[in-house]
Amino acid sequence: MALTRCPECRKKISESAQFCPNCGFSFKEEDLEIYKQKLEQRRQQNAEINRKSTKLHLIW
Repeated sequence: MALTRCPECRKKISESAQFCPNCGFSFKEEDLEIYKQKLEQRRQQNAEINRKSTKLHLIW
């Protein structure tokens, strides 16, 4: 039995688990797709914040 990390809480769980026993994160395909979309949105927001921060540092 191999262990993997839950993408939400980062605890080690079994690869065959349907959901994380620690945080309840679901590993169903549709739930994983939603999680990937949210992750991409957060990545884009962080990139925008970093871009604005860089401009502020250059002005300062």
